[in-house]
Amino acid sequence: MDGLVAHRRAQDAFARVLADVTDTMLDETTPCEGWRVRDVIHHVIGGNARVAGEPGPVGASADDLRGAHAASAHAAASAFAAPDGLTRTFDAPLGAIPGAIFIRLRITDALTHAWDVATATGRSTSDLDPDLAAAMLDFARGLMRPELRGPGRAFAAEQPCPDDASAVDRLAAFLGRRPAALG
Repeated sequence: MDGLVAHRRAQDAFARVLADVTDTMLDETTPCEGWRVRDVIHHVIGGNARVAGEPGPVGASADDLRGAHAASAHAAASAFAAPDGLTRTFDAPLGAIPGAIFIRLRITDALTHAWDVATATGRSTSDLDPDLAAAMLDFARGLMRPELRGPGRAFAAEQPCPDDASAVDRLAAFLGRRPAALG
């Protein structure tokens, strides 16, 4: 799957979930331990801003956050689409990595956090790009290392999830979330 297209699809999925978020939902808890909806949104905006090498615009209201996400997603897409965007080295939370890997981390991040926000706000996750979720699950399985999991680390332990669950539920469970329907 083309990385630039996949990045746009993941950012679009996040934007669709964000479109339904109201100001009263911003303080709802999410499947990300210790994070509220606003924290997850700020994280995605900040990750996009990191790609672009710009400070991430943030805001207090859901409308402000939708605008900030759109601007940051566009800036990240432009940075990855630059002539060296997929070959240059980026300073990422997991260390210095090439753009071709960083874009896949950003895709996985945006799609998984779309699941987090949708789950926290009672929105269905079934329409969160199943083909993209399956591809990012394969990517995440190839990338994950034991030192990335556990308390105080980037990911919680993998959670149980049936093989016939949706691809996005399996991705979320692999990255440490407990799909609500599975208990």
